[in-house]
Amino acid sequence: MNRIILIGNGFDLAHGMRTSYHDFLNNYWENTIKEIQETELDSLFENAEIKIDRCPNKFLRGSTYSDLEKSVKQHQTKLRFKNEFLRIITNQSNIEHWVDVENEYYLLLKKILRKEIGYNIRNLNSDFNAIKKRLGTYLQEVEEKFTDKLSKVSLKEKGIIGRKIYKRFELKDFSESSINKIAEEEHKLLSKYVEMFKRASINGGGIIDNEKEKIIDKIGKDLSLVALKKLMQSEIAYFYFDLIPDQTLILNFNYTATDFLYNNPKFFSDDITEKQTSMKSIHIHGTTDEYDNNEMIFGFGDELDEDYKLIERLNDNSYLENIKSINYLEASNYKRLLDFIDSDVFQVFIFGHSCGTSDRTMLNTIFEHDNCASIKPFYHQKCENNDNYSDIVRNISRNFNDKAKMRDRVVNKSYCEPLS
Repeated sequence: MNRIILIGNGFDLAHGMRTSYHDFLNNYWENTIKEIQETELDSLFENAEIKIDRCPNKFLRGSTYSDLEKSVKQHQTKLRFKNEFLRIITNQSNIEHWVDVENEYYLLLKKILRKEIGYNIRNLNSDFNAIKKRLGTYLQEVEEKFTDKLSKVSLKEKGIIGRKIYKRFELKDFSESSINKIAEEEHKLLSKYVEMFKRASINGGGIIDNEKEKIIDKIGKDLSLVALKKLMQSEIAYFYFDLIPDQTLILNFNYTATDFLYNNPKFFSDDITEKQTSMKSIHIHGTTDEYDNNEMIFGFGDELDEDYKLIERLNDNSYLENIKSINYLEASNYKRLLDFIDSDVFQVFIFGHSCGTSDRTMLNTIFEHDNCASIKPFYHQKCENNDNYSDIVRNISRNFNDKAKMRDRVVNKSYCEPLS
């Protein structure tokens, strides 16, 4: 059995990386305001995104967009957005996360499709791609600073997360159908072993399998399937069964490489003599590294949306420019993911990913796959009585067509825990 660690922006934030949507937007306006303050008073200010007729210069106080708005108004001048998408996301108070930005892009695309706004698709893509480029530059700077301060990521913090990544399977987390299948397969092996040993003993031989003998002694020689299943889900199951994942895949939805902190399973193992999982990593949305041939994918990925078929029917490829499922074909990452989930039964751990609809196509492929046995969210504990477990689960449900599978596979909160 295998495991997928599904990593989102919350994983970077848990490591102190300032990679949230608000971090990026605040940084943009802080830097822009500094440029304005250094521009000659009452002269034209213009960059790639905005234009101010008469620069307020030193009269501009503060570092936020709200501060800039007030100063422009007091100076009786005008601020014009050259990048309409930046204007929209700056003024949208409901935008909290990167998934909301991607959702906003898709909503605008559909409004353009229906001719509800004057914005055209080529200008939307141009503005959106300009923001993506700025984001890439910003994340490179953040990652460089993080690399310089790696010593501040304490061994304790790494240990907490690392041990969760590489912990043994707990079969009580698994769906009923998966547990039944695993128990039936184990039961067949035990029955076959007992029968072969009986035949060998009659002929004066027989090799004892100590691991199987331990299980038989525990559940009884009648080999009760019910007792076997109960043992497999117990707290002492690891004493009788191999519960170390054969392979662990870190599926990173971020553009940063925080996952490299956890690429050595032995570092987080409680027992250096036990079997070690084989670890691999896929940056499914690319990276900021221009030399790794894995370009950033930023856009929308919900082929299950009812309007998507209308978009595909258009004879205009501009509408598909930032559709993730198409851009996945630019690299081998998606194929590697499919190979992994096709290879064996797997469990999904969710670390800091909202599971929003902007990744719905991919998440549906993973979550509803026949080999998916369990989906376990590691939630963010905001304070003593406040966490985001329910928010994650509601988002997960939107990625399922088969709700019965969803209820069976998603691990209930009593078996879940905070990420850090």
